[in-house]
Amino acid sequence: MSNSKGKIEVYNRVNRLKLKAGLSHTDPNAKLRIDPSTVNKADSIIEKKAEAYPTEVKRVLTALHQNWVKAQSGDRKSVPEIMEKIYHNANQIKDLASTFNYPLMQHFGVSLRDFVEKIDMNKGAHRTIVDAHIDVMWVALNENVHDEGDERAQKLKSLVQKAINKYS
Repeated sequence: MSNSKGKIEVYNRVNRLKLKAGLSHTDPNAKLRIDPSTVNKADSIIEKKAEAYPTEVKRVLTALHQNWVKAQSGDRKSVPEIMEKIYHNANQIKDLASTFNYPLMQHFGVSLRDFVEKIDMNKGAHRTIVDAHIDVMWVALNENVHDEGDERAQKLKSLVQKAINKYS
């Protein structure tokens, strides 16, 4: 033991992440404050990226579809790895849709991502449900339907729900 006689010395390190977010390292009661110019800069970057949303979603949706075709036609040993890719593709679509305010595509991305965890490739019904998700995602993208309240959106959601109800 040392001769510190029970004294504990605490070192308060500077949290650089909190400083970047606008918190004071000297005032524990400080409110979060982000410089408005930083917010404006971030908004303008997101707006520029929003123009690329359809292209990026098309790329990810194409990869998802290709992975789905591989999962159905490949050997059974590779299916778990391919299903993980499909899970990540669906999650990426959900993330893109969430970032750029496409709630309908976000809904389908979440729904497919969650369903991927339950898929039994031996059940044709499960394959039908995945096909329905992929089909409505293509329609939503190609028809530029992004608001869940839109009448077309309600029809697309209804189609997927019918497939889920009938085949699960």
